[in-house]
Amino acid sequence: MSSILDISNTRWRDQLMPATFKGARFHCEVAGIQSGRRIVQHEFPKKELPYAEDMGRAAAVFTVRGYCIAYPFDEDAFYQRDYRQARNLLAQKLNEIGSGELQLPTYRPLQVVCSQYQLTEEERFGGYCIFNMVFQEQGVDPQQYTPGEDT
Repeated sequence: MSSILDISNTRWRDQLMPATFKGARFHCEVAGIQSGRRIVQHEFPKKELPYAEDMGRAAAVFTVRGYCIAYPFDEDAFYQRDYRQARNLLAQKLNEIGSGELQLPTYRPLQVVCSQYQLTEEERFGGYCIFNMVFQEQGVDPQQYTPGEDT
């Protein structure tokens, strides 16, 4: 029986980026995006058909499950025997006010804000912690918006 690792087309693997938020590195286990269209559904008295009004694209929301883990030797600020340094730096960046750059392994860099995160550590998995993070795209300040900049 073969596995996905047997597929010879590894171009996408060669282009994976390390996961970071505001420069704090973490391992990315799962990442997802939720978006769509902002639709207002109008229903009228004594009419059988509704009208769906498109109000534009909905802001993207990124859910990310990442982790920090201990390594058998110290190599740099990220690969350490004590995972708590990487954990503390990521938690600090997640708590900072303002937007920052989120780099996920398979996405282009994004300007986002962290709306919430959950840090989980279990004693039986010593040297390992999980971050469940929710990011929202930063977008553009409407007072600084110039028509024609829509992308």
